[in-house]
Amino acid sequence: MKRWIEQRISRQVLTIFYVLVALITFTSLGTYFYTQQAVKATTVELERISEQRSRATDLFETWQSMQYEMRGHVLLGDEALLNEVRGAQTRIDEQTAWFERNAESKEEVTFATDARLLFTIYTTRVMPGLERYVIAKTNGEVDEPFLQMATVGQLMPKNATSNQTRFKLNSSSAADMSASIVDMESVFTDYRADLDFQETSLRESLASQLAKAQWLWLMVLLGAIFILFVSLQPYIVRLTKQLQALITNSERLAVDPHALLIPIEPLQNEVGQLSKSFNEMSSSLIAQHDALEREREKTARLLHTMRDSIVFEELGTGHMYANEALFELYEQPVPFDNRQSLYPIETYYEPFMDHIDDREALLAFTGRARHKGIFDETFTYSMQQGTRIIRMYAEPIELQQERFGLMFVSRDVTKEIEIDRLKTELVATVSHELRTPLTSILGFTELLAHRHVDEAKRKRYLSMINSETKRLERLVSDLLDVQKMEAGAEQQDFKVESLYELLSDVIEIHAGSTELHMLHFDCDDSLQVSGNPARLRQVFSNILNNAIKYSPDGGNITVNVECDDDVIRVAIEDEGIGVSEEDAARLFEKFYRVQNEQSRNIGGTGLGLAICKEIVESHGGTIYVRSESGKGTTMVVELPVVE
Repeated sequence: MKRWIEQRISRQVLTIFYVLVALITFTSLGTYFYTQQAVKATTVELERISEQRSRATDLFETWQSMQYEMRGHVLLGDEALLNEVRGAQTRIDEQTAWFERNAESKEEVTFATDARLLFTIYTTRVMPGLERYVIAKTNGEVDEPFLQMATVGQLMPKNATSNQTRFKLNSSSAADMSASIVDMESVFTDYRADLDFQETSLRESLASQLAKAQWLWLMVLLGAIFILFVSLQPYIVRLTKQLQALITNSERLAVDPHALLIPIEPLQNEVGQLSKSFNEMSSSLIAQHDALEREREKTARLLHTMRDSIVFEELGTGHMYANEALFELYEQPVPFDNRQSLYPIETYYEPFMDHIDDREALLAFTGRARHKGIFDETFTYSMQQGTRIIRMYAEPIELQQERFGLMFVSRDVTKEIEIDRLKTELVATVSHELRTPLTSILGFTELLAHRHVDEAKRKRYLSMINSETKRLERLVSDLLDVQKMEAGAEQQDFKVESLYELLSDVIEIHAGSTELHMLHFDCDDSLQVSGNPARLRQVFSNILNNAIKYSPDGGNITVNVECDDDVIRVAIEDEGIGVSEEDAARLFEKFYRVQNEQSRNIGGTGLGLAICKEIVESHGGTIYVRSESGKGTTMVVELPVVE
């Protein structure tokens, strides 16, 4: 039964309600029956007192009527009045007999006794004397006024006395006839006063009993409530503690799904079911939170791996978040250790904006996307005084068909623009480099085909055609080499080669091609390198060719070889026109040519040094330049030592 009750709070509440109603009902019924019984007993007693008073009043009135009629009979001698007196005497006897039968209290017995004594005295002593007086007066034996009946006492019975009673009758005069009336009135008054006192006492007793009943009912009710409270307090405390624990746990879960929860022992009622559901919900919430965290982290890591920088702005709060690529774009260190979420960038916004060349134009673009919803345009801006070019576009982020954020995606297109520029320059350079030898070849072949020339001119024309053809071959070879190297399609056939012999062959070939330059060579004949001999010869041949070509006034060209630990350093120095520091930093870029009058007159495709760099790096080495405009150039090639 107890287990069945504890399974539902409604049953518990109804049980408490029914118990309380039962206690109130039983207490009220007990109080009601007790009060009804007291009222009923008091009512019966009051009715009895009322009847006593009414009969006492009737007795007194009958007594007075009898005496008044008797007095009239004495004055008038009327027999009819005497008959009335006889009837009243009968009624008084009956009424007195009733009091004698129903007397319960001492006062009622005294009243009945006194009434009977007065009636007996009056009927046995007074009335016979008065009747004799009336007869004597009628017979003419007495003649005196009524108020001066001095002879009445003479007519009273001689053997009657009232000394044995408390009523003292003195019949010496006619006035003593009224003594019995006075005595009866005194007895009646005392008795009625006693009845009034009894009635008042009964009413006060009834009021006291009702008050006691009310207090008893109230005390029983308060006692029942107190008992219920004491018996329910442990359950209520346990129920309240469990509810408070649920509230505390819910507050902790709202802050941290992995927070330490208060252990709860579920009850058998709805609160217990709520506790079980809460525990299941907390477990599900933790699982869902972990799943969401994993998805969020996965999304964040995916965004961090993107090379394009991403800035997400919440329209409602104005908060901005970015991926790692944004810090790389602005060449700023990443101030965060993990990649589990996007990085807030409010504090880094101004330092980022300081890198923008045209800040107002960028703000205007973002403002159009933010306030006007324009997303079909792409904005290109420069950074760091035009050294970097950034292209940006914006996309709206919507949830449930409502825009709540914007995504700004930026990409560094400096290299792409540079490639476009290089392609343009390539087309222009190749066109120029091809047109010049082709024009010569076309011109000389037309001369040979359409004109008669002597043998000397013919040989000279054929020699120039051959030279221009080789020039074309070198240009095409350079282009093919660049394409192979970029595609990684070239097969490397490394061999151990004597560096001294390799450089000696190259220097010997170039020494015979110029009369204005003096070549100096210093190398340990024991040094060896590992690599592709043909490609290494191509590197040093290209460098020597540039040294000769870019020192048109002649001079010394020195090839100095040093070995430092595990590095062989080959330095080729000329006394030519040299290049500026800015041009030196870009000499190894494809198709880059120094933009000055002397270099333009010398010509070239801008591919030679780029090819040299690719070859040297494929051999595990490095190549760099030291130069100063007007003071010559030194090309340094570093290769690993072969032991």
